[in-house]
Amino acid sequence: MKPPIHKITIVNHLTKRKVHKPISTAVKTALQLFKAPAGEVVVTLAHSAELHELNRAYREMDCSTDVLTFPADHRFTMVLGDVILNWEMAEIQAARRKVKPVEEAAMLAVHGTLHLLGFDDHKDEDREAMISAMNKVMRECGLPEDHDWHSLLHEPGAKN
Repeated sequence: MKPPIHKITIVNHLTKRKVHKPISTAVKTALQLFKAPAGEVVVTLAHSAELHELNRAYREMDCSTDVLTFPADHRFTMVLGDVILNWEMAEIQAARRKVKPVEEAAMLAVHGTLHLLGFDDHKDEDREAMISAMNKVMRECGLPEDHDWHSLLHEPGAKN
Protein backbone atom coordinates (compact mmCIF):
# COMPACT_ATOMS: atom_id res chain seq x y z
CA MET A 1 0.00 0.00 0.00
CA LYS A 2 1.35 3.42 -0.97
CA PRO A 3 1.70 6.05 1.77
CA PRO A 4 -0.84 8.89 1.63
CA ILE A 5 0.16 12.00 -0.29
CA HIS A 6 0.39 15.14 1.83
CA LYS A 7 0.54 18.60 0.32
CA ILE A 8 1.73 21.54 2.40
CA THR A 9 0.94 25.05 1.15
CA ILE A 10 2.53 28.07 2.82
CA VAL A 11 0.73 31.40 2.45
CA ASN A 12 2.67 34.49 3.50
CA HIS A 13 0.55 37.47 4.59
CA LEU A 14 3.67 39.26 5.81
CA THR A 15 5.42 42.04 3.93
CA LYS A 16 8.79 40.27 3.89
CA ARG A 17 9.66 36.93 2.36
CA LYS A 18 10.20 34.22 4.99
CA VAL A 19 11.98 30.89 4.92
CA HIS A 20 9.35 28.18 4.54
CA LYS A 21 11.29 24.92 4.28
CA PRO A 22 11.57 24.12 8.04
CA ILE A 23 7.84 24.82 8.47
CA SER A 24 6.69 22.67 5.56
CA THR A 25 9.12 19.89 6.49
CA ALA A 26 7.87 19.85 10.09
CA VAL A 27 4.21 19.77 9.07
CA LYS A 28 4.79 17.00 6.53
CA THR A 29 6.73 15.00 9.13
CA ALA A 30 3.89 15.36 11.65
CA LEU A 31 1.38 14.15 9.07
CA GLN A 32 3.54 11.14 8.23
CA LEU A 33 4.48 10.20 11.80
CA PHE A 34 0.89 10.35 13.02
CA LYS A 35 -0.56 8.63 9.93
CA ALA A 36 -2.78 11.42 8.67
CA PRO A 37 -4.98 10.66 5.69
CA ALA A 38 -3.96 12.09 2.33
CA GLY A 39 -4.69 15.76 1.96
CA GLU A 40 -3.47 19.32 2.15
CA VAL A 41 -2.58 21.53 5.08
CA VAL A 42 -2.46 25.26 4.41
CA VAL A 43 -0.13 27.16 6.76
CA THR A 44 -0.55 30.92 6.78
CA LEU A 45 2.07 33.27 8.23
CA ALA A 46 0.13 36.26 9.51
CA HIS A 47 0.35 39.38 11.64
CA SER A 48 -0.86 39.51 15.23
CA ALA A 49 -3.75 41.81 14.25
CA GLU A 50 -5.03 39.23 11.77
CA LEU A 51 -5.03 36.49 14.41
CA HIS A 52 -6.78 38.89 16.79
CA GLU A 53 -9.58 39.38 14.24
CA LEU A 54 -9.89 35.66 13.53
CA ASN A 55 -9.85 34.82 17.24
CA ARG A 56 -12.64 37.34 17.84
CA ALA A 57 -14.70 36.14 14.88
CA TYR A 58 -14.37 32.39 15.38
CA ARG A 59 -13.65 31.89 19.07
CA GLU A 60 -15.30 35.01 20.51
CA MET A 61 -12.01 35.91 22.22
CA ASP A 62 -11.02 39.56 21.92
CA CYS A 63 -7.26 38.99 21.85
CA SER A 64 -4.55 37.72 19.58
CA THR A 65 -3.08 34.24 19.85
CA ASP A 66 0.00 32.41 18.59
CA VAL A 67 -1.69 29.85 16.36
CA LEU A 68 -5.20 29.07 15.18
CA THR A 69 -6.32 25.84 13.58
CA PHE A 70 -9.32 25.37 11.33
CA PRO A 71 -9.98 21.71 10.51
CA ALA A 72 -11.77 20.90 7.26
CA ASP A 73 -14.39 18.21 6.91
CA HIS A 74 -12.12 15.64 5.28
CA ARG A 75 -15.13 13.60 4.13
CA PHE A 76 -15.87 16.24 1.51
CA THR A 77 -12.45 17.66 0.58
CA MET A 78 -8.81 16.71 0.27
CA VAL A 79 -7.94 19.60 2.59
CA LEU A 80 -7.13 18.55 6.14
CA GLY A 81 -7.30 22.11 7.41
CA ASP A 82 -5.66 25.48 7.93
CA VAL A 83 -3.03 26.47 10.46
CA ILE A 84 -2.55 30.22 10.91
CA LEU A 85 0.62 31.37 12.68
CA ASN A 86 1.23 34.67 14.43
CA TRP A 87 4.70 35.53 13.07
CA GLU A 88 5.24 38.37 15.56
CA MET A 89 4.56 36.05 18.48
CA ALA A 90 6.81 33.41 16.91
CA GLU A 91 9.63 35.99 16.87
CA ILE A 92 9.11 36.85 20.55
CA GLN A 93 8.86 33.21 21.63
CA ALA A 94 11.93 32.35 19.52
CA ALA A 95 13.98 35.00 21.31
CA ARG A 96 12.89 33.60 24.69
CA ARG A 97 13.73 30.03 23.62
CA LYS A 98 16.96 31.15 21.91
CA VAL A 99 15.99 29.63 18.55
CA LYS A 100 15.42 31.10 15.11
CA PRO A 101 11.96 32.55 14.41
CA VAL A 102 11.40 30.01 11.62
CA GLU A 103 12.17 27.21 14.12
CA GLU A 104 9.56 28.55 16.53
CA ALA A 105 7.15 28.96 13.60
CA ALA A 106 7.78 25.29 12.76
CA MET A 107 6.96 24.35 16.37
CA LEU A 108 3.73 26.37 16.17
CA ALA A 109 2.89 24.79 12.82
CA VAL A 110 3.39 21.32 14.30
CA HIS A 111 1.24 22.28 17.29
CA GLY A 112 -1.55 23.39 14.95
CA THR A 113 -1.17 20.33 12.74
CA LEU A 114 -1.48 18.04 15.75
CA HIS A 115 -4.73 19.82 16.62
CA LEU A 116 -5.91 18.99 13.07
CA LEU A 117 -5.06 15.35 13.81
CA GLY A 118 -7.11 15.27 17.01
CA PHE A 119 -4.54 16.13 19.67
CA ASP A 120 -5.70 18.41 22.48
CA ASP A 121 -3.88 20.31 25.19
CA HIS A 122 -6.53 21.49 27.63
CA LYS A 123 -5.84 18.85 30.28
CA ASP A 124 -2.37 18.26 31.73
CA GLU A 125 -2.11 14.68 30.47
CA ASP A 126 -3.25 15.73 26.98
CA ARG A 127 -0.77 18.63 26.99
CA GLU A 128 2.06 16.25 27.94
CA ALA A 129 1.14 13.93 25.05
CA MET A 130 1.01 16.86 22.65
CA ILE A 131 4.38 18.26 23.77
CA SER A 132 5.89 14.79 23.44
CA ALA A 133 4.47 14.47 19.91
CA MET A 134 5.70 17.97 19.00
CA ASN A 135 9.20 17.12 20.17
CA LYS A 136 9.18 13.81 18.31
CA VAL A 137 8.41 15.70 15.09
CA MET A 138 11.03 18.38 15.76
CA ARG A 139 13.68 15.74 16.56
CA GLU A 140 12.84 13.84 13.36
CA CYS A 141 13.33 17.08 11.37
CA GLY A 142 16.56 18.06 13.11
CA LEU A 143 14.91 21.13 14.64
CA PRO A 144 15.25 22.27 18.28
CA GLU A 145 13.11 20.43 20.80
CA ASP A 146 11.63 22.00 23.92
CA HIS A 147 10.19 19.62 26.49
CA ASP A 148 8.74 22.53 28.47
CA TRP A 149 7.35 24.36 25.43
CA HIS A 150 4.41 26.62 26.04
CA SER A 151 2.87 29.65 24.48
CA LEU A 152 3.67 33.04 25.97
CA LEU A 153 -0.08 33.33 26.39
CA HIS A 154 0.04 30.62 29.04
CA GLU A 155 2.72 32.16 31.21
CA PRO A 156 1.64 33.46 34.61
CA GLY A 157 0.54 37.08 34.32
CA ALA A 158 0.24 36.96 30.52
CA LYS A 159 -2.12 39.49 29.01
CA ASN A 160 -4.21 38.27 26.12
